[in-house]
Amino acid sequence: METPEEIEKLSNERLEEARILFDNNKYDGAFYLSGYSVELALKAKIARKLGVPNLFTSDEKGLKGIDGVASIRSVIKTHNLFTLLILSGLKEQFDIDKARQENVSLSLSNSLFFQKWSEQWRYMPCGSMGESECKKLLELLIDKKGILEWIRAN
Repeated sequence: METPEEIEKLSNERLEEARILFDNNKYDGAFYLSGYSVELALKAKIARKLGVPNLFTSDEKGLKGIDGVASIRSVIKTHNLFTLLILSGLKEQFDIDKARQENVSLSLSNSLFFQKWSEQWRYMPCGSMGESECKKLLELLIDKKGILEWIRAN
């Protein structure tokens, strides 16, 4: 992935894959890919804010002469959504917006994604995620006031 746009495209693809899995009663995979779509959206935001090309690949094209890029990459390779929220520069605005009564989606996203999701979900036993909770998560992603639209807008 060489651009924030490519990372964002991959985020959208993972969300579509999550919807396909959900529609086929594969809730564990749907939940994992839902969180991964949020992870990628935050990483796209970080790449834009830092203005460093080719940030998430090991190819050094375009990065020669830029000291410290490897260190930045190692930090950004985290899967921790809360850490990525901080690195994206969006945490303060997220806290403000989720506290507003009219944006219930962000408040729910906080508890379901930032507090529950991790890359470790890919190792959870089959049946760990239920249909209703997974449906709620996907709705939070698809919602116009949901976390993915919020990340893109801020």
